[in-house]
Amino acid sequence: MKTERIRDPIHGLVTFEDEGLVDESVWRLLQTPDLQRLRRIKQLGVSEFVFPSASHTRFAHSVGVFHNARRLVKLIEREIKLGRVDGEFNVERAKVALFAALLHDIGHGPFSHAFEEARKSLASDGSFTRRKIRKHEEFTADMIDDPQGEIKEILSSGGVSSEAVAELIRAETPTDMYHSVVSSSFDADRLDYLIRDRYMTGTGAGAIDLDWLMDNVRVAELDISLPDSEDATPIYSHGFCLGYKARDAAEDFLLARYRLYTNVYFHKTTRGIEQLVAAFFRFLAREVATNTTAAGLADANPLVQFFLPGGETISNYRALDDSVVWNAFHAVAASGSGQAKVIAKRILDRQKPICLDIQQCFPEDAESQRRLKHALNEKFKDNFDESVFRDSAKLSIYGEIGADDGRAQKRLMIQMSDRRLKEITHFTDATIAATGGQRSFERYFFLNDSEYKIAEGIIDSVKRRRA
Repeated sequence: MKTERIRDPIHGLVTFEDEGLVDESVWRLLQTPDLQRLRRIKQLGVSEFVFPSASHTRFAHSVGVFHNARRLVKLIEREIKLGRVDGEFNVERAKVALFAALLHDIGHGPFSHAFEEARKSLASDGSFTRRKIRKHEEFTADMIDDPQGEIKEILSSGGVSSEAVAELIRAETPTDMYHSVVSSSFDADRLDYLIRDRYMTGTGAGAIDLDWLMDNVRVAELDISLPDSEDATPIYSHGFCLGYKARDAAEDFLLARYRLYTNVYFHKTTRGIEQLVAAFFRFLAREVATNTTAAGLADANPLVQFFLPGGETISNYRALDDSVVWNAFHAVAASGSGQAKVIAKRILDRQKPICLDIQQCFPEDAESQRRLKHALNEKFKDNFDESVFRDSAKLSIYGEIGADDGRAQKRLMIQMSDRRLKEITHFTDATIAATGGQRSFERYFFLNDSEYKIAEGIIDSVKRRRA
């Protein structure tokens, strides 16, 4: 192949050339409809409502993840050549990891998390009579292994099976160091999105020294078993750790992730608009389930087709992207009916819902927070997911076992000069402490001023009781 290039604001010039392990196949994959679809899905959903420049796509992110994965695979090869890891470099497993890194996001739907959460809500309340909701990871694996798609053939010509790539993405527990490229404390995914999202939102908090982290990545045998497992036998797998020199950079990495969540991902306006988008999907899906159509939308509209009984197919899913949903907002706002029309108009005009932040109402007062939530839940229990929306999330800088998402392979280990491993929180002078403490984000969003005024009255009554 001739050398191809993509200019990226985060990683500079990303090149694809003959001597690359999978470069020719990756370049072909980038031209497929499944990858090109990611150009029409924004990485941060509705964050641009708060940060106008946060309009980058999952396609750009996927290119960055592949670039990082290629660097990590080279680090594995380096560790083997230096004799730090026994065995020989496994070319096939390296290829599988590189392809999995590139393809890991192709199964995301429009407004990814709002779309998935809306479908979960519909399934749990019985309004959406369909089999168990499939997560985006399942769609990703199915699209990779789809015999009707182009990806399967390209992977085969690149020397790997689509089943192996799909399985690597599905698997929650890593089996070797190549899997760590896709799922670990320093996997290629988070090493891209934490830097890309910070840059594109323009937030000043949370700088990451990627080059220094990469230079200090090491491979070691890690215990990935969970402490509460019934089987006391340790489970070991080779995975990534960091050399001691990168300890400070590793703590900065954790703090950067935490600040991105507090400042960007959990921003109250972002979360409020996400509630509106999820509500739009719910109202639309219920209308389609009842009438097999939706006011303002043609019967052939991809959203209508997807929400029909039995419509959750790969082909219908592939037809969905952000542009389809934006067109639906416009159509329903103009010719729709009911709450779907109300919500669509609000999204188009950025009429955000009114936010009531529990923690802000009563800072450091857990008992008053509990009383307020109880009173609000009682008062608005018949209005939830209609005109009042609840949003709850918890976040910690670092949890000792399982780190940030409950899986043991995500723990962050530092390799000492004698090759012993020490978890980052176990240093006596650690900045990141393994307290297990979590910060809660609990908010109520109101469409109507009248209901918000009622909520304000409840706040006043809780304050009087506290006094």
